[in-house]
Amino acid sequence: MLTTITFLAAATAATASVVELPVRLEGSYASVELAAGTPPKPYRLLFDTGSSTTWVTSTACTETSCPNPRPYNRTLYSANASSTSTDLHSFSRIPYIDGDGVSGAATLDVFSTQDGSFEWNQTFLSVNESSWRWITADGFLGLGFSSIAEANTSSLVETLLWDGQLDEPRFGLFYGTNLADEGEQNGVLTIGGSKEEKYVDGDVVFAPLRKEDPYQLWRAPLRSVNVLFAAQPNATVILNTGHLPDTTDADGVWPKANTTWSMYGAGTAVFDTGAGRVSVPDEIIDAVYFNLGWNVTKLVNGQERMECEHLNASWALTFTLGESEDQGQDVSFSIRGDEFVEPGAQCMPPLDNSGQNSFALVGSAFLQRYYTVFDFGADKVEEYEPRIGFGKLKKEWDYLYQ
Repeated sequence: MLTTITFLAAATAATASVVELPVRLEGSYASVELAAGTPPKPYRLLFDTGSSTTWVTSTACTETSCPNPRPYNRTLYSANASSTSTDLHSFSRIPYIDGDGVSGAATLDVFSTQDGSFEWNQTFLSVNESSWRWITADGFLGLGFSSIAEANTSSLVETLLWDGQLDEPRFGLFYGTNLADEGEQNGVLTIGGSKEEKYVDGDVVFAPLRKEDPYQLWRAPLRSVNVLFAAQPNATVILNTGHLPDTTDADGVWPKANTTWSMYGAGTAVFDTGAGRVSVPDEIIDAVYFNLGWNVTKLVNGQERMECEHLNASWALTFTLGESEDQGQDVSFSIRGDEFVEPGAQCMPPLDNSGQNSFALVGSAFLQRYYTVFDFGADKVEEYEPRIGFGKLKKEWDYLYQ
């Protein structure tokens, strides 16, 4: 046991780095590839800012305990096949918000990038039970805060951060110009830095996270939610990163809808790469759809049908973030109706009910419209000033313009 741990400690000797991980999109799931073990084996991991512990399905899985009806052929982790694997003698179950879950043993092993140029010691769960039957990945890469990580584990980014192995205490995300399964993909998850100078038109606009002790998720204070709907037939909504949108309606023409719902100081928005859609607070879901001209109950029951033509540039949903007494410090981020349309995807009602009052769950449908920066603000927990930033994509990096 002592020999194994000594060997692992040697693997952490690395200079501060920026790690670039290509993003792979398949079956609506976004993942990156990392290697684990000695000798290293590659694993595709779904990156998830809504959880903190990394996990990999293991050879202890069975067809029953880890069902996989997709044609995706999973790579399974074997502690016995890795000379650097260490059992940390604890077992955990992770429940997820959608009802799925995994169970496994806390493990320590060497992780590395695809080319082997960067390696480190990483704790994770070697999973023997998983209800994530549909994912096109071998596990999850947890990108939340380690305060909610499972026993004897820490998040991957904070592991590197606390070891002094990252250039900057942040990571940046670009989903790519091709969101389809086929064709060349160019998304990238940057750990230890961000690439806004390459991808962003203008500046990244930041919002501080809600003050918590300890911080858990990328959770910002949600001041309000707004729906803006242009009135004139050919009018569109003009987005303005950091500010409320406007319309091209003629002067003196009132929008069809311009409604704001205050969260009265109780609102939160979690930005979750592991969620696919955008979910608005429970108490406003009916009103949001009403302002867009729809009846949410009839949509759910199939009595009304939303076509692709209804997902257009005439309307937008905006989240305003902030908790300062000075609301002039608030920042607003929008997604327009036409931005909910993914090439080749089926058109459907774009917004879900979060199931909780004053709570929004903001997933990849929103995040892929921006270059997103997740910034810890410091490399020591006691000095964290975390914030999340969004930058408008340059046209050459925007999938809607390809």
